[in-house]
Amino acid sequence: MENQKEMPAGLAFQMAMNEQAMEHYARMTQEERKQVLERAKNVQSKEQMRGIVEELGRKTF
Repeated sequence: MENQKEMPAGLAFQMAMNEQAMEHYARMTQEERKQVLERAKNVQSKEQMRGIVEELGRKTF
């Protein structure tokens, strides 16, 4: 996965458990990925992180 060094551990963990979210992330543009990473860096709980990943899993591109 690209930019894994910059990816918060919680995001990587949650995405590893959600194949559809991982697939959608892989198809995103660099700018879209940057936005996801910024959101993930600002979460305050596991539930918030899980919400970001669930949202990624539901998106269609």
